Amino acid sequence: MRRKPSFTRADRVEHLLLEEVERLLAYEVRDPLAHAIKVTAAHLSLDLGHLRVQYVLYSGGEPFEPLTAMLVRTSPFLARTLQGSLQLRGRLQIAFHYDRDAAHVERVRAILKASTPPTAVAVAESANAEVEAGQPGANASSAAALKFPDSEANGTGT
Repeated sequence: MRRKPSFTRADRVEHLLLEEVERLLAYEVRDPLAHAIKVTAAHLSLDLGHLRVQYVLYSGGEPFEPLTAMLVRTSPFLARTLQGSLQLRGRLQIAFHYDRDAAHVERVRAILKASTPPTAVAVAESANAEVEAGQPGANASSAAALKFPDSEANGTGT
């Protein structure tokens, strides 16, 4: 029995199209709005006729009307250029879609980056201070001082 490959021709072409769309938007499209977006993904149909390009804005905002109009205006140019450079048969149609998932991930990353987690030294110093102060639960070797809420609910309290 013949094994099915883990990737198809459409997957390989999809990867090439993603790289080429990024390059074209960065270097070939003359509209300055093209430099405001970052391509996050490209999804190609199995018949290699439809390409769905997902993008986010570098500024982190929502897409606005002049940007979407520019993407609609440049998609025929991108399709012709991609067909010529990758020697694709048939007609390629490109649709741009705002990637809300990637935008959400970027916002979460920015929030996490802005908050400073406690350093290991600060955590160790506060743990040592609790042990020296003799607070209950500070000494991990004392099992009697620890209370587990789950064990009390199950009737197996310590």
